[in-house]
Amino acid sequence: MFANTLDFTIGSNSFTLKRVNQDSFGSEYKYSGSTEAINLKIRHSDEPVGKDGLKMKRHNVYMEYVQYPTPTSLLKKYTATCTFRQDQFGAPAFAADVVTSLNAWINTSGVAAGLASGEN
Repeated sequence: MFANTLDFTIGSNSFTLKRVNQDSFGSEYKYSGSTEAINLKIRHSDEPVGKDGLKMKRHNVYMEYVQYPTPTSLLKKYTATCTFRQDQFGAPAFAADVVTSLNAWINTSGVAAGLASGEN
């Protein structure tokens, strides 16, 4: 289980999200300030057996950042998700290696900005 608080930096701003809900399949963390809010959800589930005969374990992380409207700006909302899966007999450590590799590529200079601009 992750800690009761998680720290994130978005741009140059740091935020501490507090756990507001936890059950055996996931957790939810929130930050609420005067100008913005952040919601982070972590969920784990088992998918039904697919056409290939494999039952998959699914791991989802969802983050939503909301910037409240002001008299001079509209509401702004940004979301990011990460889903990774492994079959029921697969090694969780290897699934973590795959998602770590993908995240490393996304964090390479210019890749995230390119993706956010629609580059493919």
